[in-house]
Amino acid sequence: MKPKRVTLYGALLALAVSAGTNPAVAQNGAAEDIAIFTGNSETPWQLYLGSEANWMVPVWGSETTAHMSEVVVVRMFEEGADEIVQAEWNGGLGQVYWQQPLAADMSDMLEQDFSLSVVARIDKRPKKSVDLKMDCGYPCGGSLNMTKLFKAVPQDQWFRMSFKLSCFKEAGANMANIFSPLVIMTKGAFEISISEVSLLKNPPPESLVDCG
Repeated sequence: MKPKRVTLYGALLALAVSAGTNPAVAQNGAAEDIAIFTGNSETPWQLYLGSEANWMVPVWGSETTAHMSEVVVVRMFEEGADEIVQAEWNGGLGQVYWQQPLAADMSDMLEQDFSLSVVARIDKRPKKSVDLKMDCGYPCGGSLNMTKLFKAVPQDQWFRMSFKLSCFKEAGANMANIFSPLVIMTKGAFEISISEVSLLKNPPPESLVDCG
């Protein structure tokens, strides 16, 4: 079940910045679920890809490739009733990630035991190590190695994977200064499709993945 979309998020973000508050936190102090990608990237999140030639290439239209190369190719298309993003690595270091212009303070979400939750499908198993990362401004970040998981799950089948925000904090992320809640990076052949990226208070328990 997809989380409720956060409407008027951009306006809330601007108000929050001017007021010095966190737009993901309700007036009663309880953090709210946030949809980052549900067929389209939700405001203020923008999808990017990158390689060593250019680490920040915005994804627009049906297909975007890494600058001056095809190290990473991102495709946007409809599959049945769903709109999905498919990322393909063809060798060489590359990344795909969602980022917003201003850093988000996810400290309240951390305290309230939120998770990063992703609905994905492995279309081609990774040839080399794959990291899933929360970025807090280079060189700050917390990375989880997903190689074993991505090699173990059934290929060509959709599944949900959820990671406690505490996992990223323990891995080194500054949760008060998150620019990119999801970065996928590898330097080998790999292909993954994604239909949802969300920050959830109560993800399905069976979807939770251990930090290690």
